[in-house]
Amino acid sequence: MAFKSLGLENRSWLAVTGKPAKAICTALGLKMSMAVTRRDRFALMGAASDAGWYLIIAEGRDHRLIQEPVLATLSAGCEVLTCTVQESFLSSAATGWRDGHKRWSVTYEGEDAPGEVVVAGELPVTFAPIRRNLTAKSQADGAGDLLLDPLFEIPIEAVRDAIGYRPDEPSQAFDGRFVLLEAIDPTFTQRLFGG
Repeated sequence: MAFKSLGLENRSWLAVTGKPAKAICTALGLKMSMAVTRRDRFALMGAASDAGWYLIIAEGRDHRLIQEPVLATLSAGCEVLTCTVQESFLSSAATGWRDGHKRWSVTYEGEDAPGEVVVAGELPVTFAPIRRNLTAKSQADGAGDLLLDPLFEIPIEAVRDAIGYRPDEPSQAFDGRFVLLEAIDPTFTQRLFGG
């Protein structure tokens, strides 16, 4: 099958509920700066939803902010969801963290051939219908004419279902609320995240 691009590119995002936005930024060595009108123009942005999620979007797959040691610390006393996408390699992954531990993960790698969705842990109750729907879509007649391999979207949809954000679509929960995020102390941030 030859799928077409949706423009998801190469991104990472995390969403936290159960901690105030300021505490999340402080824990990550970040400060909120100016409001931004277009969410795709900056390397690091954050926004809060009315549902209590604080979303951070970063350029690059596997950004330092979503590395396991950072997430283990950040998720203490709250819930953290992550998602990474590298569309050119048809690679996507999502994780769920709570109280310092990874609770679940979903990955898809389909660069060379139709890939397999790999799951671990106790998945959200909404995961099964998402997987069923997108698997059926990938096996339907004419699936090769779709914009993107539907299996690639399973991790993305698992997180979107919870927080209301997907990078290639408008988001009522977050659009119009983004602010630029900057390192409080670049050397501290480099020590904290490596690099």
